[in-house]
Amino acid sequence: MPQQERSHNQIDILKWLKTQQNGATTAALKAYTRNEITQLGATDKTIENYIDTLKTAGFLEYKHPFWRITKSGMNFLERLGE
Repeated sequence: MPQQERSHNQIDILKWLKTQQNGATTAALKAYTRNEITQLGATDKTIENYIDTLKTAGFLEYKHPFWRITKSGMNFLERLGE
């Protein structure tokens, strides 16, 4: 997958998670990514790689049982104008 498409998908994940009041469970995050962002075109491994990349970058955090966008993630979206 081209890096630009991968980056776009990760930004879409952040934008969606930003709209979730209390965060999202892993299952909800994977379902949204598979159904809405990649239109049924992503494997679980690909989705997990997206999540891991965002977590490593400091844009997501996991507090059982929810994934939440971090302040760094919010700042990143603001810099993009999202």
